[in-house]
Amino acid sequence: MTAYGAFAAAGGVTAVLWLKAHRRGLGVTENEFWAAMWTLLAGGIVGGKLGFVVLGWHHYARGELRLWADFQVGFVFFGGLVGAFLAGLGFAAIRGLDFTRGADYFAVAIPLGHAIGRVGCFAAGCCHGVPPHPVQLYEAAGLLLIAWACRATLAGVEAGRLPEGAAFRRYLVLYGTLRLLLDPLRGDGRPERWLGLSHQQGVALAVVAVALAWGAWARRRGGARALGPAL
Repeated sequence: MTAYGAFAAAGGVTAVLWLKAHRRGLGVTENEFWAAMWTLLAGGIVGGKLGFVVLGWHHYARGELRLWADFQVGFVFFGGLVGAFLAGLGFAAIRGLDFTRGADYFAVAIPLGHAIGRVGCFAAGCCHGVPPHPVQLYEAAGLLLIAWACRATLAGVEAGRLPEGAAFRRYLVLYGTLRLLLDPLRGDGRPERWLGLSHQQGVALAVVAVALAWGAWARRRGGARALGPAL
């Protein structure tokens, strides 16, 4: 196993173990928990690959990559996040579960596991920064801070001081902002520009906008209880 594979696996296992320790908070049975993990994994893989195909179609058009033969090459995190989000929505709807309640716990688990995975990127030299910036380590540190902030918000949700969904919305805003700030330091090829933004920055902006709109809707719906760090 490569260093990247080891760190990626360690990040995934850490995230799942943290969620497993909070299974009761998620409101699922043991069987539902593992069914949800596999469903979200499948959604994340499909979404991550589709995101890469959309943003990097020129690699396929020029014959540099083949979809199935090179399937293991190229995944986009935001695509995986959207894919897992949609898979989670579908799973919750089918099983009659509270999606928003569960999403708040993922707001801690996702950046926690992602941070470990980014250390693997540094070890492998992928997703590198413009010298002398170790942008993978910058992102790993930022992700750990995001996990800490979302855990604090989750405590407010668990205590009933904040509405369900507050921690997940905070994660979306903070991570989207982190990517907006760090993407200009990436040195692994971000040639596409629209109004000075890379495609990844455009997606990050969209994620932040969705989270803020969701927060505004929650405030109107929940009143004073949805104020503060609900975002």
